[in-house]
Amino acid sequence: MRIYLRPITLEDGSLIVRWRNTPSVSAHCMNQKPISIESNAKFYKDYVEAGHYQQYIVERIDEDFGVSSYPIATVYLKDIDRNNKRCELCIFTSDDQEWNTESQAIAIKLLLNKAFTELGMHKVYSYVFYKFLDEAALLNRAGFTIESVLKNEVLDADGEYSDVVRFSIFDRDWEK
Repeated sequence: MRIYLRPITLEDGSLIVRWRNTPSVSAHCMNQKPISIESNAKFYKDYVEAGHYQQYIVERIDEDFGVSSYPIATVYLKDIDRNNKRCELCIFTSDDQEWNTESQAIAIKLLLNKAFTELGMHKVYSYVFYKFLDEAALLNRAGFTIESVLKNEVLDADGEYSDVVRFSIFDRDWEK
């Protein structure tokens, strides 16, 4: 499988809204409230254009019928702290069947490369709901280690509090 990351555009908003509002996707988000085209456009202006987020569309390269590509998910780096050289890595799940363990692992590797090589980050961290062990395994395979478990951190759609695990990886570990 071949994928690449392309910078997100405002025109990708309909995809983002569709993916984000799918119940199986929003269940993985810290804020589980639905989004709209308008709220996504405001987010794009306030965070992506302002440089606080670097968001990408994950494009799957299809070589079976000539060379073409199509979007399967989105990933991003957020809360980019250039002073302390750290940021958060987020994998935005998708309902696309090609957004699987293999494509997610590739996207994480590409995103870490951007964080450490292009942005010069020292530390990248990520949060995962404790109940989603498959996501934790994905981060472990990418070199992340558990930094802490945050008890009763997030109120989910069912009104229950969930534990969240914070993972991190440092530039020195990425270079290995």
